Amino acid sequence: MITAETRKRIQIVGTIATLLLPTTFVAFPYLWMALSSFSPDKDLFSDRILPASLTLAHYRELFERTNFAEQFLNSVIVAVIATAICLTISTLAGYSLSRFRHRWSFERVMLIIYTIPPVLLVIPILLVFSRIRLTSTYVGLALGHSTFMLPFATLILSAYFNNIPTTLDEAALVDGTGRLGALLRIVLPLALPGIAATGIVIFAFSWNDYVFAFTLIAVKKMQTLPLGVQELAEGQTLQWGMLMSSAVLITAPMLLFFLLIQRKLLAGFIFAVTGEK
Repeated sequence: MITAETRKRIQIVGTIATLLLPTTFVAFPYLWMALSSFSPDKDLFSDRILPASLTLAHYRELFERTNFAEQFLNSVIVAVIATAICLTISTLAGYSLSRFRHRWSFERVMLIIYTIPPVLLVIPILLVFSRIRLTSTYVGLALGHSTFMLPFATLILSAYFNNIPTTLDEAALVDGTGRLGALLRIVLPLALPGIAATGIVIFAFSWNDYVFAFTLIAVKKMQTLPLGVQELAEGQTLQWGMLMSSAVLITAPMLLFFLLIQRKLLAGFIFAVTGEK
């Protein structure tokens, strides 16, 4: 006979094993990437699981032989601008969809727009931006990212605003505050978790984007990180050491940031869907 205590221990072990298996499967590529970035060239394709020695040579070569630092700064600037533009517009649009009745179902229209692949938007955007001289600029690339993320951000924020009682807005209006004042003073402070969660998704998309950057950026000094990594993969031989070290430096900031705010991020999306914190 299996006692209740033994059954409980078996359940705990089974739960841990069930969680460890997918976690190991997901984490292994990151671990291999990190170890490869610190491995000497002779150990990159050896049968060893762990390298015989560790080195920072690949990181040193990355900064000495490429424009990684400049590309890193470009990516930060573009992602910040794209997040600011997209959040500003989507916040106003989401509040409008949440508080005002419209004749047409704009939510469905935006959902359909979001299903369009980014590749189909790139050429029209390039033609328009080339005429107004926004190619190879921070603002141009940020606007390109915003065009794709705006429907998604508006839908998420609209759902978040729907879970904030309209009585708060009405009370502010009765007190003499205008509609914009009610949004800024009453609704936005309550919606900050949802806005922050949406902003993180926008920033991550802009940070990792390659399609828009490849199409809209034609000047080398304006290249972002995905374009720089692509250059390391060109040619007859792949520079695996620098490729892995650049991947670590690109992934680490976003990964650490997500780990630090994952609870607030999930809470923001859960509240947008269910209305429960």
